[in-house]
Amino acid sequence: MTDGGARIDPMAGRRAVEWDATVDVLPDPPTVWPPPGRLVLVAPHPDDELLATGATLAAASDAGTGVTVVAATDGEWSHPYLNAAGRAGLADRRTVESAAAYEAAGIRAERVRLSLPDGGLAGRLDELVERLTPLLVGAATCVAPRDGDGHPDHDACAVAARRAGAAAGVPVVGVPIWSWNWDDPASPAMPLDGAFAHRFDAATLARKQAGIACYASQVLSEDGNRPVLPASFLAHFARPVEVFLPPQVIGGQASRHSSPVYGGR
Repeated sequence: MTDGGARIDPMAGRRAVEWDATVDVLPDPPTVWPPPGRLVLVAPHPDDELLATGATLAAASDAGTGVTVVAATDGEWSHPYLNAAGRAGLADRRTVESAAAYEAAGIRAERVRLSLPDGGLAGRLDELVERLTPLLVGAATCVAPRDGDGHPDHDACAVAARRAGAAAGVPVVGVPIWSWNWDDPASPAMPLDGAFAHRFDAATLARKQAGIACYASQVLSEDGNRPVLPASFLAHFARPVEVFLPPQVIGGQASRHSSPVYGGR
């Protein structure tokens, strides 16, 4: 799993059980989590927010905290065999799935749809920063994919969030998503020094899983193809724990882990 394609091939990646020992020893959050004040979540594709932070979003919503989810793309390239009309329909479908997922998980959130090109965020990085920055003004915390998560759209969102957070004076916390698939639990590339684990009860986990199940276009087989996200990959997000990483300093360019050969999801 050294090339970009393998990093984001859920059929060739690490299994959740391989990470159990690493996750089990992570400390609890150093302060209350989710933190008070408006929370902004940057999602490269519809469903990333539920996978990585569904329980956190539910807890923030329960506490009456304002939640804004910035949907950078509509995920229209998750089914690359579709024609242009099919991709447009898929984009709308995934937006509807997100609304259903929030309802199923009991998450009240403002969802801002940027509709930038799926698979093309690295080429629209300045625009992404420009559109994200005003959405962070007045927020207490921003959560975005970790630097070097391994998918080009995720890596672009990481860079954009750090730039926008610096401009708006908002701290940015990273989350691993594709990192679980390609990273090595014996010697992780992700920066676990300073990382923490948000642990939650079975009822909250059930809410999160109910939300994830609403993304039928991603988790169910369609048109004779395997699910975009097979059960083995989804298992990374089925434990009653969400992992958050400390911010990293980056020089304003997409991470070296970015892969130009992958379209979208």
